[in-house]
Amino acid sequence: MNFYTSEFLGPRFVIFHYFIKWYIDRFGIVSYIVALLGGIMAFFTYVIMLNLHKGEKDVAMMITLLAVIVMGGLMGLGIDISNGHAPIV
Repeated sequence: MNFYTSEFLGPRFVIFHYFIKWYIDRFGIVSYIVALLGGIMAFFTYVIMLNLHKGEKDVAMMITLLAVIVMGGLMGLGIDISNGHAPIV
């Protein structure tokens, strides 16, 4: 695998794409959304609640924005990888 190109100095994070593709092929898109994205969203919710209890509403709002961006990106990537098809049960 080529993680670097001659044009860009930064790494290409294709390992995440390969992992998501393997997970969706192995377990299905519903499992991906419920297990992986649900776990990530639970973590974001926990961190947001911690900051709200501390009274740091500005930090909680920034984490909420980050959660929306990350979850939307991962959900869109999962749908794109599965070609928009529902899994066959």
